[in-house]
Amino acid sequence: CVGLAMTIFESWHSSRAFGKELELPLVKRLAEVLAVCIAVYLSIRFLDLWHRRALSSLDQPGIERWLFMLEIFLMAIPMLLLFRAKVRANPGAIYASVTMFLLGFVTNRLNVSVTGLESASGVRYIPKWTEIVVTLGLIALGFAIFRFAAKSLPIFAEEKHPAQAIAPLRSEAVWEPVFAKTAGEAAPGD
Repeated sequence: CVGLAMTIFESWHSSRAFGKELELPLVKRLAEVLAVCIAVYLSIRFLDLWHRRALSSLDQPGIERWLFMLEIFLMAIPMLLLFRAKVRANPGAIYASVTMFLLGFVTNRLNVSVTGLESASGVRYIPKWTEIVVTLGLIALGFAIFRFAAKSLPIFAEEKHPAQAIAPLRSEAVWEPVFAKTAGEAAPGD
């Protein structure tokens, strides 16, 4: 699910950053498949909770319950939206749905890695500002490397415009064979 969502998210941002047109037919199809994948994921998730008899723990007070509900909300709403053809026809709605799903995924990872471990160990953890700055710096570095690669390497297919189809003639290219023959040299292609 996250791979599909990140592909759509990255496509949106790449099209904006590099002035390219969003490949809407492909993005619409990915969004449709993403909706099905989220439905399968959420079904398996609740089946797992039901088989482990863990659904009753949702009645217990605590931040874990609210974060779980937030996580499910941030995944279920985009799923329901992406099942609608009208939503999939709107690039902005697809982007908003995918962003909401990705926030749900991040909430899930934080629930597992922070909230779950805190509950098991009985210790509260709040990251220091330096940890946050290093994390944001690594994310920014990733974006910078991608931007450099996209600008420097032939990642995007070249778009041919009618005005650019014929390269402009340089005066040197026209006269070069003439000068080569007068100087006693063979012209290129002779």
